[in-house]
Amino acid sequence: MIIDALHLGDRSPSELAQLTGLGTNLVAFHLDVLEGLGLIERRTSEGDRRRRYVRLHHEVVGVQAPTGAIRADDVLFVCTANSARSQLAAALWQRATDRPARSAGQRPAAQVHPSAVAVAEAHGLGLGDRRPQGYEALEHAPDLIVSVCDRALEAGLPFDVPRLHWSVPDPVDGGSAAVTRAYDELEVRVTWLAAGRAGVA
Repeated sequence: MIIDALHLGDRSPSELAQLTGLGTNLVAFHLDVLEGLGLIERRTSEGDRRRRYVRLHHEVVGVQAPTGAIRADDVLFVCTANSARSQLAAALWQRATDRPARSAGQRPAAQVHPSAVAVAEAHGLGLGDRRPQGYEALEHAPDLIVSVCDRALEAGLPFDVPRLHWSVPDPVDGGSAAVTRAYDELEVRVTWLAAGRAGVA
């Protein structure tokens, strides 16, 4: 039940309790078991440090089509600065689905981070002509918002549409190695979401 809930994205323990109908103590027990088996991990929010997000290890569990009623045609990826994670995720989505994707940030940076541009180029993606943009530049609501940043989620998302959250650590202060780790994680997640796209409506 918890595994099923996490196929759609990262969840806080309180969200899992609400979704599964289990008490918080029972959810905590099951999370301890799943973490011990290497199926999940719990990450402390980079925004509100009192919050934690539970991430399913799709690379261990395997790729399965999401079971929720979510259209994933017009996808908007968001993070705070729109300078690395959301830009990479949008480019990965376009490559995986051959469909356009948008990205934006609550407080956009002046440029896409050079390490993100370099890592993208090393993997055959071009970010050199991309420019960070704020929410005010978005002309219409997407079918789905994917927040790839804890702070962006917790600050509020720009549209009241279905959403997923992927708690990907901010890589920009960690150099190319951290950006590569973020890229690798986003590639797994985008591949999973793209694989289930045809099965959701």
